[in-house]
Amino acid sequence: MTETSPTLRLWFMDWHGWMLDHDPLKDAPTRTPFQPGRLPGLCALVPAAFQFPCRPFMEKRVSMPRAFPEMEMQELPHNRVAFFLPRHETYLISVPFGSGLVDYYSPSQKEWETFLPLTLEMLRGLSLLVTPAALKLEDDTGEELPTPALHEQMTLRFGERNLPLFLNTDALTRIGQIMPGTSASIELTWQIDAAPSPVIVHHQTAPTPAPETL
Repeated sequence: MTETSPTLRLWFMDWHGWMLDHDPLKDAPTRTPFQPGRLPGLCALVPAAFQFPCRPFMEKRVSMPRAFPEMEMQELPHNRVAFFLPRHETYLISVPFGSGLVDYYSPSQKEWETFLPLTLEMLRGLSLLVTPAALKLEDDTGEELPTPALHEQMTLRFGERNLPLFLNTDALTRIGQIMPGTSASIELTWQIDAAPSPVIVHHQTAPTPAPETL
């Protein structure tokens, strides 16, 4: 019997706060708004203990025949990545204009060629954060934080405060693991090079829209 190495599934948020996805009608990568509880139709399979750079296997939820070009996932600062195409020496880019475009042939790596890998647990945590009444967050002064909204630069906006998701991947994982009816102290990092600050996260007991996919 042949043993297989454990793998990790990753989904990807673009610079604009949208998700990499798959359009089954065109059999091509696309971008869609983040929807709480919904898994995008495109993910990457990598070894559980992978190192950068690595060659991900791109998996479509709806199986279609068109193959993906060979891509190399490269490490960027603060938990972010870029997808490099060695054959063309170009980068994957997610363009927000019009109906949006995901293209393989950007000549350089800048903001729009930057992506945030998210595990299933991180997606659960993010889904809970943006779902009204699913959680109650209290900062260290006892003030309750409003339900956040996703914005560009991979940030959550809590009223006047912006939380970079790429600085809080561990926090997303921990939030996704809080059981309904329980609370946990979670540290959030609001700025690069700033010390994290604690918040108390209460997972409400009322049913929350956590669909079967998550």
